[in-house]
Amino acid sequence: MTATVIALSAVTGFVRDRAADLDLGRTDIRPDIREIGGHGLLSAGLGGSDIREITELVEQVAGESLAAGFSLWAQRMSLEYLWRAPGPVREQHLDDLASGRRIGVTAMAAALKHLAGLGELPLQADETDGGRISGPIAWASNVFDDSVIVFPFRDGDGRGRVGVVAADAAGVRIRPAPELLALGATASTGLTFEQVEVRADQLVTADLPGFCGAIRPVFLLLQSAFCTGIAGTAVRESGHRLDGLGAQFRDEYRQLAGRYTTARQALYDHAADAHATPPAELLRLRLEAARLAVDATRLESTLCGGAGYALRCGTNRRFREAAFLPVQSPSEGQLRWELSQYD
Repeated sequence: MTATVIALSAVTGFVRDRAADLDLGRTDIRPDIREIGGHGLLSAGLGGSDIREITELVEQVAGESLAAGFSLWAQRMSLEYLWRAPGPVREQHLDDLASGRRIGVTAMAAALKHLAGLGELPLQADETDGGRISGPIAWASNVFDDSVIVFPFRDGDGRGRVGVVAADAAGVRIRPAPELLALGATASTGLTFEQVEVRADQLVTADLPGFCGAIRPVFLLLQSAFCTGIAGTAVRESGHRLDGLGAQFRDEYRQLAGRYTTARQALYDHAADAHATPPAELLRLRLEAARLAVDATRLESTLCGGAGYALRCGTNRRFREAAFLPVQSPSEGQLRWELSQYD
């Protein structure tokens, strides 16, 4: 086996062994991110258009725990953002994020929604080149006291920019994390900025549209990967339960397995050259992957029967984890709306 295959096997085993504790809130995702970073996997293909290696990593981790896969996606996206930052900003943060020593928060959902024409950027600076920034971040994940937050904001002239700030910086207020269904270990919550200073050396870009155009293919493809990850596990588990009363679901299983194969093939075809994929194709794949995950975990739960209601059962956990996907930004509603603009 190659070193990468050995590392991937070690990482998925680590996540598998911790999945139940993550689900029950006995731990959080930081050890998982450190383990992945320690194997040198977080920065695989960083800055390139061929992202198949990181796609496989996200998919395999999510197949063991969507909480870990989701936080891995957020960590990698923070790396994607900061890789594109000016040299001094990149050098300050990149190594710590790539090693997993520090956790990255992606708070860019508002920017993608804004550029789709669905709202204004909620964070506002009082000067053209940053200054002090105030406003809310409705939702972000990996929000720990020592995290690094990458976020969009409007400058004093109303133009979109992206900045980076430490979660423990003066004026950053982390709201108490709500109790979440299956994803409490991801430290997902809202934040408020109250006159948070952002200097010129904390600016990632002054070109929000160009920046988001560059990162969006990776953003959506890796989200699709954590969807196919959990879907794949549910499909495989369902395939073991098609005897007896389960035989009544064989047609449904075959249809679902076919959808899974088609979606996964499309994912890796696009991941081979992420930036060449038409935007509508990215949106369609992301929408189908999320639907597939919900449908697959529902079928697994149905086939598992009453045993699937046990809280510590993997079937139960996957069913609860997948319930998050229709509302994960971009939500199913946003994806449908954006696709309607291509009709």
